[in-house]
This record gives sequence, C-alpha cells and structure tokens, in this order.
Amino acid sequence: MARIDKYLHSIPTRKAVVTILFVNESDITDITPSIRLQSRWNDGADILTFEYPTKNGPRFENGSTVIFTYGGANIFYGFLFKTKQDKKKYTCTAYDQLRYFKANYTLMRQIETLDSFLNRVAYTVNDRVRLGTVDKTEIKLGKYFFDNKELLDMLYQSIKDNLLLNGYQYTLRDNFGALDLRDTYDLRLPLVLGDNSLATDFSYTRSIDDSTYNYIKVAKDDQAAGVRNTYIAQDSKTIGTDTEGWGRLILYHKVSGDLNDEQLAQRANQLLYLHNEETRTLTIDAIGDTRIRGGSGVKVEIASAGLDMWAVADSVNHEFTGKAHTMKIDLIYGEKELWELRS
Repeated sequence: MARIDKYLHSIPTRKAVVTILFVNESDITDITPSIRLQSRWNDGADILTFEYPTKNGPRFENGSTVIFTYGGANIFYGFLFKTKQDKKKYTCTAYDQLRYFKANYTLMRQIETLDSFLNRVAYTVNDRVRLGTVDKTEIKLGKYFFDNKELLDMLYQSIKDNLLLNGYQYTLRDNFGALDLRDTYDLRLPLVLGDNSLATDFSYTRSIDDSTYNYIKVAKDDQAAGVRNTYIAQDSKTIGTDTEGWGRLILYHKVSGDLNDEQLAQRANQLLYLHNEETRTLTIDAIGDTRIRGGSGVKVEIASAGLDMWAVADSVNHEFTGKAHTMKIDLIYGEKELWELRS
C-alpha cells in the first residue's frame, strides 16, 4: 500500500472539498469541470475520463498516476493512457491496473483453482500489478492451453469455467489499486434502487434474443476411438410447439477437457439451467452512489414494472460535476438470481 499512500499523503488538505483529482503530484480538481467513471462487470478495466483547459494546466505524460476521490470515498487509482488536445482543452483517459492484462500471451492453465491461476497470470503481468482480496475458490479447474490469448480473456474464461463446475459466480475488479477476486454474492450492497430511492428514470427489457438457449448440445472428441461423443439437454416446455413457446434455441458447446460421460451430461444440464430463461435487463438513471461498481448487487423495487428482486450491475457510468453526482446503471438478472446458481 506504500505506493498509493505516497500520493494520498501528498494531497493538500482542503476544507469542504467534495471532489479531488490528482495526477502525479498535481491537484487539478479546480480546473476539471466534470469527471466520468465507467465500470463494467468482468469486462475490462474501469475507465476514468476528464477534461481541463489547456491554458490552466500542463499536458501530463502517459503512464502518470491518476487518483480520484469523492466525498471522502476512494473511487479510482490508475494510470493515464491517452490525452487528446484541441485549441481549448485536454481530454484524458485513464485505466486501472486491469488494462495491463490485455497483453497477449501463451499459457497453460494447470489443474488448479481459479485463485491459483489468477496468481500465476498476475505474476506474468508483473508491472504495476498488486493483488488485494482474493477469495479461495476451492474447486479445481481442468487443464487448458491458451495460445496467444489476452491474459484478461484467460481469466474471464476461467471464471466462466468455474461457474459451470459449481455455480459460483466470481467478480474480478480493481479496488483502488488492489486487484480483487470476489464471490459476487458478497458484493451485494445494502441499497435499494427504484421507487422513492435514487432512481429518476428506467428502461426494462425482457428478451430471448441474446443468451437464451433451451437446446444444449455438448460435444467432446475421443481421439483414440476417432469419434465425437455428444450429450443433449433440452426443455420441451419452453421449446413449445409451432404456435406456442420460444422454438428451439440451440447452443453448441465443445469441450476440450478430459470429461467422462457423466461429466459431459452434467455440463449440458448445467448450461441448460443457466440459459433456459429470458434475459432481463434494466437500465436505471439515478442519483449517484459511489459504492456501485460493475459486479455490485443491489435490490430493485419498481412497482409499475413488477420488479422486487436483487440484480447485478453489469455496467455503471458515473458522472461527477461539481457537487452533483449522477449515474446510469445497466442491471441484469433472471428468475434464478445470479448468486443462487450454486449446486
């Protein structure tokens, strides 16, 4: 934590300051009219963008440390990656440490747990990577050869593989300079969004167009026998007939691990369990709450849409303008809540 404390201790004490934006050893809060933070669930680094007039501040070097706090809460610790200049202003883009995991690499995942694999990947990245709270994931993943793949994609695939094995959903995200791997269940907030609570508007969608499947075919090649073994799991009720139901929505899933017939069937049934439902998405415009990040769980209560359940923040866009803080949140959930998929 010494590296972060070095910068935090350099920030001058200011009375009645709600927002502090610090780039290397420069406090540019007073010349920055608005700051935006984008956070997505298991989909890359958090992104902080801000602007300031060219006449009021210098152009900072790429790689500069960027720290943002608001209302006493530590919001963002990352690094400057891009600065665009025009006649009037600089427009800056900073990412947290997950940006360094976008490097391509060739790596063999051994028979090991998700948290063990994260440690090995982090060691591979090395530069500017600091691990924080890493939950013990217990179940061992199968061997997998990642050939010239992004390190971040390796981790996200391993998170999905873990979900298929035991139904536990994990969230990988930066926590103010420390990389956390957390059980998503533990990221629920004591917070209600909706009627009479923060929300100012909403948009609600129910769909079978995105990731809904009711006919699952899992296949594995048997090299020794020269055949392809398959197992099918389906739900005739949701498939329906020519005039009712969704029709056959097919997911073909080929595995490369050493799964036996029983495990092949288990994989197909687990995929059917996860995908045999409508995708429900909800976008809420609201008064800002700094605790909400991609992967956060919140309670949603909107009577006019018949909503009273927990949901996960898939993406959050925060905007800070002076003392005003607003946010737009995309939430996802289903009839089976994401933290109740455990078998």
